[in-house]
Amino acid sequence: MTVRKNPVLVSDKAHAEALLEKYDNFLFDCDGVIWLDEKLIPGVLKTIEYLESKGKKFAFVTNNSSKSREAYVAKFLSLGFKGITRDRIFPTCFAAVQALQNVYNIQPNSKVWVLGDSGIEEELREEGYIPVGGTDKRLDQPFHPDHELLVVDPEVAAVIVGSTKEFNYMRIASTLQYLLYKNKSIPFIGANIDRSYPGPNGLILPAGGSVVNYMHYTADREFLNVGKPSKVFLDGILATHNYDRSRTLMVGDTLYTDIKFGNDGELGNGSGSLLVLTGGTKPNDLHQLLSNPHHYEGGESLIPSYVIESLGTLGELLS
Repeated sequence: MTVRKNPVLVSDKAHAEALLEKYDNFLFDCDGVIWLDEKLIPGVLKTIEYLESKGKKFAFVTNNSSKSREAYVAKFLSLGFKGITRDRIFPTCFAAVQALQNVYNIQPNSKVWVLGDSGIEEELREEGYIPVGGTDKRLDQPFHPDHELLVVDPEVAAVIVGSTKEFNYMRIASTLQYLLYKNKSIPFIGANIDRSYPGPNGLILPAGGSVVNYMHYTADREFLNVGKPSKVFLDGILATHNYDRSRTLMVGDTLYTDIKFGNDGELGNGSGSLLVLTGGTKPNDLHQLLSNPHHYEGGESLIPSYVIESLGTLGELLS
């Protein structure tokens, strides 16, 4: 087991240049690292452009399942990024569909019940699956025990639960029927375990993990987590782009997903995690972790190798 030291504070040009010397590949979380809701974090675009000019490779890895890869391509373009292609974007809606194929061997043309937003539905359709539930307007209706969507469709082969702002009793009750069906035997895929994420105006908002864990508790059954810090998720990303694990750095704002993702995955030979302070983790949170890591589930695996004020700061230091 790796014994982790306190993180290096990246606060001058020498530290920043040392990072570039050590790492060729960068994995970026999105919410709290690249943007806050629809607002780009200052200096981030300049940093990404600088890394690209130096021949560095990068991909975006998000536990948000609400948007498909195509929707993320459009978002990056709207925020001023150029040339961000879908093969460099890994949202958990895509990871969930990959799990249907690679973990459960569920064939195309199968129906999949969705508790989540359009991102999951779009990725399912692209791979030939038939999403049911999800954004179906009938799920916006008031709960009634005779509602047609409370009757289980026996052709549904799996359940995917992820991020949604449309969480209501009809969606909970209908999803529960599938999670309990056939003695809880239908595969249950959870798109992430994030409790919250940083929103606009300083708000902290409920994330997809709050939905996934609600259904986990309600159905009293486990789920396959296809998001960070899943090692399977990381291994798939590294294999897709042929990234050298020892030369790859994970950049994120959440200790128990992003930082644990990099640490558990042994990126950078065990020192490949960089925490930014523009999102969910504040300096006091990090201080408390360092003071008593064994108080936290995950312990030392949550300690980042490096910490920096923001991703924008990296570009400022380098230039």
